[in-house]
Amino acid sequence: MNLADVRNAVKRVISKHSDGFRLIAASQTQLLELASVTGVAEHYRSLGASVTAINPKGKRGFVVKTSTRGHHWNFSYFACELAQEKFEIRMNLTVNGAHDEGIYCVDVGIVKERAVPYSKPATDWFRVENSELITFAETKKLVVYPMLLAQFVGIVHEIKPDFLKPGFTVHLSPALITIGHLTGNSQRIVDAYPARGFRILIAHNYDIRLARVRGGAMSPFT
Repeated sequence: MNLADVRNAVKRVISKHSDGFRLIAASQTQLLELASVTGVAEHYRSLGASVTAINPKGKRGFVVKTSTRGHHWNFSYFACELAQEKFEIRMNLTVNGAHDEGIYCVDVGIVKERAVPYSKPATDWFRVENSELITFAETKKLVVYPMLLAQFVGIVHEIKPDFLKPGFTVHLSPALITIGHLTGNSQRIVDAYPARGFRILIAHNYDIRLARVRGGAMSPFT
């Protein structure tokens, strides 16, 4: 085998189809984010919540927010009501951290009703106040390895640290959603969370979880 020829051929293919490779990578991530927000909506339906898709004024279809760019009021979201509590499920939501003025973007944010303006406000608006954020989910197109778990615990600490101590809420715990499986001793780490008081959900093999919902399961997070 002439390795130089193989190397040059691979380079030519990658160069010729670079736009396609980038599109595939981006679309897979965006599809997982969309699957995550719809899965969260299905979870709340399974709890008995009313869930309604709300589109921006003048838009007939669901307008998906696939990045940090764009104003939140120009995109669709889910409006929910559970036990007389009204809240919303939004994608790629900018939120204030719990400890300082840091601003973070969560892939799926569950927020109190009207935490996000429904139209362009008179003054600049950049993020949801931390007190208005109920819980959140992050998506990763990865297998679940120990350092990824450690990173997610750090994210929870920075954004909603109350979930790192015992308590109760009807809402979804902060969730790490991934299409990958648990590797190495990751399962042991996850199994130890309850004893540590961590209210964190690791939704690995998410594609299989969604398939179960299509088959009649109530929630992809149970």
